[in-house]
Amino acid sequence: MKKICKNIWLATACMFMLTACSQKSNKTVIDNEPTTITWIEDKPGGNVQPISLYPDVPDSLWNALGLKDGVPSSMSCFLLKTEGKVILLDAGLGAPFSQLFPKLKELGVAPEELHLIYITHLHPDHIGGLLKDGQVAFPKAHVYVNRVEAEAWQAMEGDNGKQAKGVLEAYKDRLHLFEAGDTLEGGVKTIAAYGHTPGHTVFQKDSILVIADLIHGAALQLEHPEYCPSYDMDADAARQSRLKILEYARANNLTMYGMHLPAPGSIK
Repeated sequence: MKKICKNIWLATACMFMLTACSQKSNKTVIDNEPTTITWIEDKPGGNVQPISLYPDVPDSLWNALGLKDGVPSSMSCFLLKTEGKVILLDAGLGAPFSQLFPKLKELGVAPEELHLIYITHLHPDHIGGLLKDGQVAFPKAHVYVNRVEAEAWQAMEGDNGKQAKGVLEAYKDRLHLFEAGDTLEGGVKTIAAYGHTPGHTVFQKDSILVIADLIHGAALQLEHPEYCPSYDMDADAARQSRLKILEYARANNLTMYGMHLPAPGSIK
């Protein structure tokens, strides 16, 4: 009888443990949602860059590439959903034509419900949408910026850093400065790609590589990454970053998502 009772007790304990493990496993599966990234074309209808933006490119190369009339481009940002987080990657230009807010509404994301914004760099076409009529456009958002980038723009004199300083000041209570190499919420890795700006940063989540302004004119720079647009603040550093990141993407079979890549905003 004692042996029978002991067996019943062991069986009951095993069932309890199996049930507990099953419940834990189900919870893990629920939390592990698939990662998605959505291209938001901030300036509708695409964009064509004038070839004068690349002063070092010879006419013979423009003719060979069929780009004499300009380089197809875009002004864009992205919405990343991963590990239960909704993350805006850059905030567009904030111009009257900007499509950021209509697109967020279409995606079911209200500005007051967005809690995470990761900024690649502090150029106007990436931070303009953070303010609306001079006020914070995302009242609950925590904004993440590379420390090198933030400190460089804060140190600029005159009007050069005025907009960046205004944005950093507006979000100072929810501003987070990260170091290149840090992993942010949602498991997003930060990678230094300095040169375009002092702290220009690339973001990676699994096979997704958000290259920001590493590539301005894909039709030119993917084949000839040695050429820089006049927007690159340190051309030599930008060139080295571009070569390094392009090789990294190829070696790891990553899909690149860029703020100035033409539709659909990505390239394998």
